[in-house]
Amino acid sequence: LLQCGGNLFDATSIAVKAALFNTRIPKVHVLEDEEGSKEIELSDDPYDCIRLNVDDVPCIVTLSKIGYRHVVDATLQEEACSLASLLISVTSKGALTSMKKMGKGSLDPESIFEMMETGKRVGKSLHIALQKVLDEEESLGTSRQKVGFLG
Repeated sequence: LLQCGGNLFDATSIAVKAALFNTRIPKVHVLEDEEGSKEIELSDDPYDCIRLNVDDVPCIVTLSKIGYRHVVDATLQEEACSLASLLISVTSKGALTSMKKMGKGSLDPESIFEMMETGKRVGKSLHIALQKVLDEEESLGTSRQKVGFLG
């Protein structure tokens, strides 16, 4: 991550969406006895949980302007040629939730509009690919290989 140039936001946004997709919140039941005291009960079943809806969680797409063109996910060499970049956060439906200009250079309105359209298109494709991978991983269930401290 730290050696991939300026696309740290892109990678981080994908990791955050994947982490939220895999988040399970255990169901909590509040029991009240005859005396009126309340007791919190957590289900012992690890599958008795609530999943988060990540449909509207955006992914970030970085576009770097080089000359009169723009590049998505610029390499280190392409970044060196770019004076300005635009970070665009896009939902799975293609809605822009935020934009941030990076770099010392300027962007004219026409370039910004073109970069926004490219960012929307790339962002939607990114969401589709990420969701496919997450669904494949989910379908493995308990048979998936455990790594790291989970192993």
